Amino acid sequence: MLNHLFYGMRDIRNKYEEKGVTANKVGEPIDLITAGQCNVRVDIEGLEGDASLRIMFEESEEGAKWEEIGTFPIPDAHHGILFANFKPYVRYTLVVGGTKPNLDVTIQF
Repeated sequence: MLNHLFYGMRDIRNKYEEKGVTANKVGEPIDLITAGQCNVRVDIEGLEGDASLRIMFEESEEGAKWEEIGTFPIPDAHHGILFANFKPYVRYTLVVGGTKPNLDVTIQF
């Protein structure tokens, strides 16, 4: 049901594509303008064998000093995440595992 909700997201303001991810990667700061609830849709290609992905989200008041919001496992190719943020800037870190991962990741807010 939750994944169905995220598939129907229409008002996507931020879309980030990370192609050929083989190691951990930190995304750029994202100015969400206002704090509140974040609905995130994650689509992954290449989640095969022992490849794994977790996404850590952090928040910041000014985009320089970061505090972790939470780390979420991504168990399947299409996954939704819902979290509260209290500061205007958010960034993500892709935490990649496995012996030879090669992931294409799309993150939509």
